[in-house]
Amino acid sequence: MKALGKQTISAGQLAILYISFMVGSSIVYVPNPMTQFAGNMAWLSITVSALLGMLLLSLVLYLFRCYPDDGYTAHLNRVYGRWIAGVFIALLILMLFLMFSYIVLGIGNFFNNTMMVETPIYVFNGLTIIVAAYTVHAGIEVMGRMYFLLTASMMLAVVVIVLLAIPSAKTEALLPQFAEGIKPVLHGIYFSSGFPIAELFLFSVILPFVRKDSRRDAGKWLYAMTALSWLLLLTVVIITLMTLGPLAGDRKFSLFAVARLIEIGNFLLGLEAVVGIALISGSFMKATIVLYILNHVTVRFFKLDDDKLLLPAISFIAFLLSMTMFRSEAEFVFSIYVVWPFIVMTVGIIPLMLAALITSVKRKSGQN
Repeated sequence: MKALGKQTISAGQLAILYISFMVGSSIVYVPNPMTQFAGNMAWLSITVSALLGMLLLSLVLYLFRCYPDDGYTAHLNRVYGRWIAGVFIALLILMLFLMFSYIVLGIGNFFNNTMMVETPIYVFNGLTIIVAAYTVHAGIEVMGRMYFLLTASMMLAVVVIVLLAIPSAKTEALLPQFAEGIKPVLHGIYFSSGFPIAELFLFSVILPFVRKDSRRDAGKWLYAMTALSWLLLLTVVIITLMTLGPLAGDRKFSLFAVARLIEIGNFLLGLEAVVGIALISGSFMKATIVLYILNHVTVRFFKLDDDKLLLPAISFIAFLLSMTMFRSEAEFVFSIYVVWPFIVMTVGIIPLMLAALITSVKRKSGQN
């Protein structure tokens, strides 16, 4: 088996990893807070965030074109110098630890609140981390191949829910427009820009793994998958609003709640269990990608030769974080809804934007 740092993927496999990352956990967790913050204008907040995501993606691809053979940490070192880049990378590692722990905890909360309420949450957290660690150990090539079926099953579940929920949808739930002014829309933009849109900058770490003969198409795939992510999230938010109405902002795991309402005749019932497993597989895929990026960045930061040496320690630390960070679910919700978008924009987006600006200035002045 190739070392983790020497494995490669095609542009198509990159697209599969990207769509599973962008839609993964957000398809389950985004609709509820978005309808809380922006009400029936949540669709506008998501659309604006997606446009901002396109701009961010253009910066990611610009840096990749400038430094096609460098990893993300390498081109930060090249742009900022070793010491400043070291600070940015250390903050990024801390952010990734939080991100991975949040996703794992979100999976545990989903099962605890929906299907297996009496099972201790450490069972879900531990199993998720163990399986994710084994997947990362197998490498990005394996992830690129296996995620096709998982992503297809997740999207099929979304399509089935939406189609079966259409008879219960009421378009009047989308009115009135701007009932409370522009502030709720801006709140929705702040949240959805941080989760999941701004998180796409992490694919700066994945892009160098694309085979050289496929890199020409990588940008096209990523733009297309960003548009598809927007379309899926937009569809889910709209069907949630039209189906649940005023309760959309109060129901956790909105799409799962919509699935519970589906009833065809007296024989097609209980779809939410099957659908829930398909949807939560998206969160697992995202968790695995984040763990892969965390392991890769940490290994490069400490300049280790063995890509797998730190994986058990990273996984164990993440498990402890997922079990001890929050005393209540309310604290976890506040951290995701309010704190997390700020962390992503500060730790991830600002260094990336400055790196793109500095690189552009250097290239124009002939220094690079």
